[in-house]
Amino acid sequence: MISSTLVALVALSATPPVSITVAPATLPITIGQCNGGTITVKLTNHGKTPIYADASLSADPALHLPRSLITTWLPAGYTSSVPVAVRATRAGDFRVRVTAGPSRVEVPIRVGTPAPGAALTRLASRVTASSARAGSPACAAIDGRADTMWNDTTGKRWPDWWQLDWDTAHRVSRIAVTTTADGGLRDWDVQVAVPTGWQTVDSVRGNRSALKISTFTARATTAVRIVTLAGNGVNDQSRLVDVAIS
Repeated sequence: MISSTLVALVALSATPPVSITVAPATLPITIGQCNGGTITVKLTNHGKTPIYADASLSADPALHLPRSLITTWLPAGYTSSVPVAVRATRAGDFRVRVTAGPSRVEVPIRVGTPAPGAALTRLASRVTASSARAGSPACAAIDGRADTMWNDTTGKRWPDWWQLDWDTAHRVSRIAVTTTADGGLRDWDVQVAVPTGWQTVDSVRGNRSALKISTFTARATTAVRIVTLAGNGVNDQSRLVDVAIS
């Protein structure tokens, strides 16, 4: 259900009227690269002829948007819905602005910190990878969903890597890696950051299970890295469905 909707009518002299709708009216998110949310920008052509419609996006510096412009072809009477991800680097109250011609809609974004006791993956300040497909980003490995995954773009070329960083050190002793049941990962190294670089705490070889748990002596670290070395499929790729750290 969409909470109160913001509508701004744009009436430009040379074009039919276009309405801009942004929902939800306010968006609460949590600090962190992978803890953001999504607003939906809807552009509707109320005229009788098709047009190109533009909407520009901007935000306070603490927020990150993946795009600054929406351009869409609108047949008469048609509505185009465009999702826009919103991420935050610090807590506070901020705004996303959507502008078309003389009209502007502001969406309040309230950014909080992860709740006490939140999973270590939710506390990540940055999640990166050696490469990632457009629909399979690095964050997909910690989103808690079984139908998404991180997937690299360099099939049959190894190694690849996936990495999670924290702003402060955390004690880690267990890393559970979930890959795909078919064509999943076979060989990989589990590493933690140390002052001199990286230390391998487990080397998994010959795996054929969807879930593999690595346990090791607890240590304080600011980052965890999975270095993938081989898969079980003909078209070998790195596939991480989920990474749980404790």
